[in-house]
Amino acid sequence: MKEIIIKMMEKTAKHILVVDDDEMLRSFVKELLKLNNYTVSEAADGKAGIKEFRENTPDLVITDIIMPEMEGISFIRKLREFNEDTPIIAITGNIHGHMDEYLEISSKIGANEILRKPVKSKEFLDAIDRLT
Repeated sequence: MKEIIIKMMEKTAKHILVVDDDEMLRSFVKELLKLNNYTVSEAADGKAGIKEFRENTPDLVITDIIMPEMEGISFIRKLREFNEDTPIIAITGNIHGHMDEYLEISSKIGANEILRKPVKSKEFLDAIDRLT
Protein backbone atom coordinates (compact mmCIF):
# COMPACT_ATOMS: atom_id res chain seq x y z
CA MET A 1 0.00 0.00 0.00
CA LYS A 2 2.81 2.40 0.89
CA GLU A 3 4.38 1.89 -2.56
CA ILE A 4 1.09 2.70 -4.29
CA ILE A 5 0.73 5.95 -2.31
CA ILE A 6 4.32 6.94 -3.15
CA LYS A 7 3.75 6.25 -6.87
CA MET A 8 0.54 8.30 -6.80
CA MET A 9 2.36 11.20 -5.14
CA GLU A 10 5.15 11.03 -7.72
CA LYS A 11 2.64 11.18 -10.58
CA THR A 12 0.90 14.25 -9.18
CA ALA A 13 4.04 16.05 -7.98
CA LYS A 14 5.08 18.97 -10.12
CA HIS A 15 8.44 18.56 -11.82
CA ILE A 16 10.87 21.49 -11.62
CA LEU A 17 14.13 21.89 -13.51
CA VAL A 18 16.81 23.87 -11.65
CA VAL A 19 19.57 25.33 -13.84
CA ASP A 20 22.46 26.90 -11.93
CA ASP A 21 26.24 26.52 -12.03
CA ASP A 22 26.51 26.89 -8.24
CA GLU A 23 26.35 23.30 -7.00
CA MET A 24 25.67 24.31 -3.38
CA LEU A 25 22.76 26.53 -4.37
CA ARG A 26 21.39 23.85 -6.68
CA SER A 27 21.54 21.29 -3.86
CA PHE A 28 19.83 23.67 -1.43
CA VAL A 29 17.05 24.44 -3.91
CA LYS A 30 16.66 20.76 -4.76
CA GLU A 31 16.23 19.82 -1.08
CA LEU A 32 13.85 22.72 -0.43
CA LEU A 33 11.69 21.66 -3.37
CA LYS A 34 11.72 17.98 -2.41
CA LEU A 35 10.64 18.89 1.13
CA ASN A 36 7.70 20.67 -0.49
CA ASN A 37 6.70 17.65 -2.60
CA TYR A 38 8.17 18.67 -5.94
CA THR A 39 10.21 16.36 -8.12
CA VAL A 40 13.44 17.97 -9.27
CA SER A 41 15.94 17.60 -12.06
CA GLU A 42 18.99 19.80 -12.43
CA ALA A 43 21.59 21.13 -14.83
CA ALA A 44 24.80 23.11 -14.29
CA ASP A 45 24.38 25.46 -17.27
CA GLY A 46 21.95 26.45 -20.00
CA LYS A 47 23.25 23.96 -22.56
CA ALA A 48 22.71 21.05 -20.17
CA GLY A 49 19.41 22.65 -19.15
CA ILE A 50 18.07 22.52 -22.72
CA LYS A 51 19.02 18.85 -22.95
CA GLU A 52 17.39 18.07 -19.59
CA PHE A 53 14.26 20.02 -20.55
CA ARG A 54 13.85 18.10 -23.80
CA GLU A 55 14.32 14.77 -22.04
CA ASN A 56 11.97 15.38 -19.12
CA THR A 57 9.64 18.33 -19.94
CA PRO A 58 9.30 19.91 -16.48
CA ASP A 59 6.30 21.91 -15.28
CA LEU A 60 8.51 24.85 -14.27
CA VAL A 61 12.10 26.00 -14.84
CA ILE A 62 14.28 27.94 -12.41
CA THR A 63 17.41 29.38 -13.98
CA ASP A 64 20.35 31.45 -12.89
CA ILE A 65 21.47 34.15 -15.31
CA ILE A 66 25.26 34.13 -15.04
CA MET A 67 26.60 30.66 -15.95
CA PRO A 68 29.30 29.13 -18.16
CA GLU A 69 28.62 27.37 -21.50
CA MET A 70 25.20 28.94 -22.06
CA GLU A 71 24.17 31.70 -19.69
CA GLY A 72 20.60 32.22 -18.52
CA ILE A 73 19.46 34.84 -21.02
CA SER A 74 20.51 32.64 -23.95
CA PHE A 75 18.93 29.65 -22.20
CA ILE A 76 15.59 31.46 -21.82
CA ARG A 77 15.66 32.59 -25.47
CA LYS A 78 16.47 29.07 -26.68
CA LEU A 79 13.80 27.51 -24.47
CA ARG A 80 11.18 29.98 -25.69
CA GLU A 81 12.00 29.06 -29.32
CA PHE A 82 10.40 25.65 -28.84
CA ASN A 83 8.30 26.10 -25.69
CA GLU A 84 6.27 29.19 -24.94
CA ASP A 85 4.18 27.76 -22.12
CA THR A 86 6.44 26.39 -19.37
CA PRO A 87 6.85 29.01 -16.64
CA ILE A 88 10.37 30.28 -15.96
CA ILE A 89 11.79 31.88 -12.83
CA ALA A 90 15.04 33.77 -13.44
CA ILE A 91 17.36 34.47 -10.52
CA THR A 92 20.66 36.28 -10.23
CA GLY A 93 22.92 38.05 -7.80
CA ASN A 94 24.45 41.49 -8.17
CA ILE A 95 27.10 40.90 -10.82
CA HIS A 96 29.14 44.08 -11.31
CA GLY A 97 26.10 46.20 -10.50
CA HIS A 98 24.03 44.82 -13.40
CA MET A 99 21.56 42.60 -11.53
CA ASP A 100 18.47 44.66 -12.34
CA GLU A 101 19.45 44.93 -16.03
CA TYR A 102 19.84 41.13 -16.33
CA LEU A 103 16.53 40.52 -14.59
CA GLU A 104 14.72 43.09 -16.72
CA ILE A 105 16.06 41.49 -19.91
CA SER A 106 15.06 38.06 -18.59
CA SER A 107 11.54 39.29 -18.00
CA LYS A 108 11.28 40.81 -21.47
CA ILE A 109 12.40 37.63 -23.24
CA GLY A 110 10.16 35.21 -21.42
CA ALA A 111 10.82 34.78 -17.69
CA ASN A 112 7.54 34.80 -15.79
CA GLU A 113 9.10 35.74 -12.45
CA ILE A 114 12.41 37.33 -11.51
CA LEU A 115 14.11 37.00 -8.14
CA ARG A 116 17.23 38.56 -6.66
CA LYS A 117 19.81 36.46 -4.81
CA PRO A 118 19.94 35.73 -2.02
CA VAL A 119 16.39 34.41 -2.31
CA LYS A 120 14.50 33.66 0.89
CA SER A 121 12.81 30.24 1.00
CA LYS A 122 9.30 31.70 1.43
CA GLU A 123 9.77 34.15 -1.44
CA PHE A 124 11.03 31.30 -3.60
CA LEU A 125 8.16 28.96 -2.74
CA ASP A 126 5.58 31.74 -3.17
CA ALA A 127 6.86 32.41 -6.71
CA ILE A 128 6.69 28.69 -7.52
CA ASP A 129 3.16 28.44 -6.13
CA ARG A 130 2.03 31.32 -8.32
CA LEU A 131 3.33 29.59 -11.43
CA THR A 132 2.40 25.94 -10.84
